[in-house]
Amino acid sequence: MMRAMADRELETEKIAPEAAPEPVAPAPAEAEVEQQFTTEGDLPAVAEGSGAVAAAATASELAFQEPAKDSSHLDRGVHTWEHYRAECEAAGKPDKWQDYYRNGHTEAQGWEQPYEHKAVNDFMLKPGYSASEALQAFLAGPTITDYRAALLAEEIDEVRDEMGDHKFDLLFGSKNGTQDAAIPVGQRLRISSSLYTTPLGDQMKAIAAEHDAAENKPEEPPPVAELEARTEEKPESMEAVEEEEPELVREELGLEQADRELA
Repeated sequence: MMRAMADRELETEKIAPEAAPEPVAPAPAEAEVEQQFTTEGDLPAVAEGSGAVAAAATASELAFQEPAKDSSHLDRGVHTWEHYRAECEAAGKPDKWQDYYRNGHTEAQGWEQPYEHKAVNDFMLKPGYSASEALQAFLAGPTITDYRAALLAEEIDEVRDEMGDHKFDLLFGSKNGTQDAAIPVGQRLRISSSLYTTPLGDQMKAIAAEHDAAENKPEEPPPVAELEARTEEKPESMEAVEEEEPELVREELGLEQADRELA
């Protein structure tokens, strides 16, 4: 028994003691920490507006940024000059406005501009241009004029639609040089505020009706007096025969008389 207890005591001594944890170094004082950061170099200052902060600010700005204004309406349609100038400024396109637009202007081809012939809101079709094409381009715009000329253009366009482009060009302005040269100057297409109170649409229809009547009118027979004169006239061949007949008769009579005398 005693021996067994002694053996256990010897085994206990032979077991290695648990490894003690390594001693933890004491935390440096605040002054030492500051000294360590100082020796390693100052931390770089965060630049204002850079990195994540700048990205966040940019995203915020983009979220509340006003969208670009649509200015496509400035390149089409018919406008009064006051409205067009205001719209150019509102759209941030002040360079699209010109002061001479006050008297009228159109981007459509084929028109003599008001400032070219010194007549306010008066547009005259140039020779050699299709009246139907120029009118539709005028309404497509951009065109700057007053409401009277604009309403007149719409009225004329209704006449064009009713009449058809071919006849409209034939009467009021054509690309065809021969047809265009036959159009009287006063009949050539014109859009002017001064014609607003004129029943221009009715006048154009009357011109078309006169043209159709002349085209469909049958050829008139010559007057009665002319027919009588033609009836009384004798062909030259007949006159020649009539002139020769007395001579032939005389010759035949002479031959008969000679035969008698010989007998």
